Amino acid sequence: MHLHPRVIFDHYLACVAEGALLVNIAGKEQELQPGTFIFIEPGVEHEFRCYDNVPVRLPHLHFDFFTLPDAGSVFVSFKQAEELTAHRRLFRPPIHEQVPELRLDAVIQPLYYEAPLQCLMNIISLQGQSSPAAMLEQRGYVLQLIAMLLRACQGREVNQNPRHLRAMEDAMQLIRDEFQKPLSLDDLAEAVHLSPSHFGSLFRQYYQSSPMQFLRNYRIEQVKHLLLTTDRTLTQIAAECGFSSVHALSRAFKEVSGMSPSDFLQGRRTEPDVPAEGCPMSN
Repeated sequence: MHLHPRVIFDHYLACVAEGALLVNIAGKEQELQPGTFIFIEPGVEHEFRCYDNVPVRLPHLHFDFFTLPDAGSVFVSFKQAEELTAHRRLFRPPIHEQVPELRLDAVIQPLYYEAPLQCLMNIISLQGQSSPAAMLEQRGYVLQLIAMLLRACQGREVNQNPRHLRAMEDAMQLIRDEFQKPLSLDDLAEAVHLSPSHFGSLFRQYYQSSPMQFLRNYRIEQVKHLLLTTDRTLTQIAAECGFSSVHALSRAFKEVSGMSPSDFLQGRRTEPDVPAEGCPMSN
């Protein structure tokens, strides 16, 4: 695949889901690996190429942050800027000119890309559905995705600080090793020699979640594993996964999963097997 140099009228957002992609954006060339997002603003020249024997999966979308009256006239361009002088009026204003706080990098590498990639796939799956509910849901996913990528961009500076990087890695390892113990924000911050406020801010930038939310979610994943693979009682599982009581476990489980532990277990026992080709991410 070779997408020759072009400019577009609207915004373009894509994720390298598989393979490797060679991109040249505004004269800067680089190779992108899976999990990397590409954000192209209107009028920015770009070119994509891939290796001959390396398949690339590149889910993408064209969008505009604000809908303008002539939105229906905008089309996808495959031409360079000098060939589009007759259509100059169709160039959308870049997001950062409309909302200065929303300045995204052209190449974005979230530390964990699964959540923004799933958000992108949700947007694509809703394309063409004209019901008000579907359109509202799609716009909601667009806002979520932009927020996730904005956090990743804001975290790029701390990624360059070896001390902060090591602190985040140590905190994550501590959560995984000692999730069953009572852990507070102060405990985690003290373990990596940072103030609680600084640690919480860095953690959000790295993992798009507060430390305590991440700890709670991690514990719930361990609860699900034990529910499905052991015969332990809920009281035993609560103690093993760091919850003070069955009530605390059930409340957290419902907040994270939207159902009770018993409903989750019942649903898994009665859920029919889904063939691999039925997974939307496999296409």
